[in-house]
Amino acid sequence: MSIRTAARLILGYAALVESGAAMVRFRERTVAFMSAMERATALGRRLVVIGDPDAGMHTRLARAYGCGDVCVDLNGCPKCPMTIVADITKGPVPELTADSSVVFVSCVLEYVPDLEAALAEIARIAGSAENVFIVNVQPWTLTARLYPNARWRGTTAVGSKVDMRPVGLDEKLVATGVVGALAAAAFWPKGKGKR
Repeated sequence: MSIRTAARLILGYAALVESGAAMVRFRERTVAFMSAMERATALGRRLVVIGDPDAGMHTRLARAYGCGDVCVDLNGCPKCPMTIVADITKGPVPELTADSSVVFVSCVLEYVPDLEAALAEIARIAGSAENVFIVNVQPWTLTARLYPNARWRGTTAVGSKVDMRPVGLDEKLVATGVVGALAAAAFWPKGKGKR
């Protein structure tokens, strides 16, 4: 087997794995959002969605969840009827009182500058771990390392310890270098570089 063929097989496999992970994440988002909606209805609380449901590359193609009763995002949520433009890492969001809502967070914590501050604000709004529903990018994926502005990778389980670690520049460079080298080996034009 040639290096070109091997590189193409490895890239194809990586693309398949990343696509599969995205599909699993889509399903996890849908299930977690439905559970959060049911809990909010049962408790008579508002459902607060942290992060614009249409901000990611995949979520623009097919929406896995809705806006809830209110959506909180740094830049707002253009398609959501009730939006609060706020940074959850900058202290209490004034419009959201403590222990007042059920909170749904999907693939947002990976990008916040201050993870502890974001988790503290989510806990303040929700009041208890049972009122928080979080979906993370799978920490083992290339997406967790290479998605623009990714700062953290890991998991945040409701009522459990947070296991998120910073995505370092070294990790990004290694992943980028490996993917770049494979792409070069797979698609370099035949005969180039020979004299």
